[in-house]
Amino acid sequence: MTPHRTGRDLAKVIPLFGRRGSHTTWDFADDVEPAVESPVERVTPHDIELATPDAVDELAALTASKPIAQLRSLLGWLGSSRPITGRGVPRPGSVSEMAKAIGVELDMRALKSRSMLEIPGLMTLWDAAKAAGLIELTSTTAVPGPHAHEFAHSLPGSLAAHRTALSHVIRRHFFSKDPLRQSQAVDVVAGQIVLAAMTSTPRTQLPAVGPAGAGDLYEHIEALILRGMLERFISDGWLVCDGKYEVPQPLRPAVLDAMTSLPYYDTDGTSR
Repeated sequence: MTPHRTGRDLAKVIPLFGRRGSHTTWDFADDVEPAVESPVERVTPHDIELATPDAVDELAALTASKPIAQLRSLLGWLGSSRPITGRGVPRPGSVSEMAKAIGVELDMRALKSRSMLEIPGLMTLWDAAKAAGLIELTSTTAVPGPHAHEFAHSLPGSLAAHRTALSHVIRRHFFSKDPLRQSQAVDVVAGQIVLAAMTSTPRTQLPAVGPAGAGDLYEHIEALILRGMLERFISDGWLVCDGKYEVPQPLRPAVLDAMTSLPYYDTDGTSR
């Protein structure tokens, strides 16, 4: 039986690349023979030292990211108001219209959903808009929030809202309800790569995932999921890779805010 692992244990485990063993074993860095490189370096958010970016550069980098562009499109779709359900999301009849407006392609499962609550990609952006003060909800409608105007026009006063919005989107990537993720191990490894991408020792680009062959199918699936996560981060514009994974300097405050909120790391500074 797979042993129970705490968040701190998960930050040490080597579940994918550089590990020898099977899906049912839990090898740690000091136990692997012979020693091989692993993407897990046990970096915590407390280890990251950030230089404060220029506000103009930070805002420009934030506005250039894909999630922020989608949120601006969401505000355009929202207009002065949109009707919502009793659970605080757009009515089913307008979900496809909203998805098209913000550039989110819905698969067949999403198209058949009875509520936007069942569509993670849209809910991530909707919740980010609420968290950043871009939209507010009444009992029957969604209306522009206090930061909507400045955000929509990328005005200097919207820097905090931009940072909050992107941080919220990033955080959601690490709380997936994907049934293929049998544990948090993939999320932890992805998080370690992202944290290292804000240090002087970023991780080298992961190798391509080959066919499953006769190997461990679950481990193969995890490797595919990990690569998919990193490719999504790159597509969203807050992670880059030219041989090594790096977070652009102006985006590091937003990314670090997201990583600090994850449950894998101590918050009292004892892990420093």
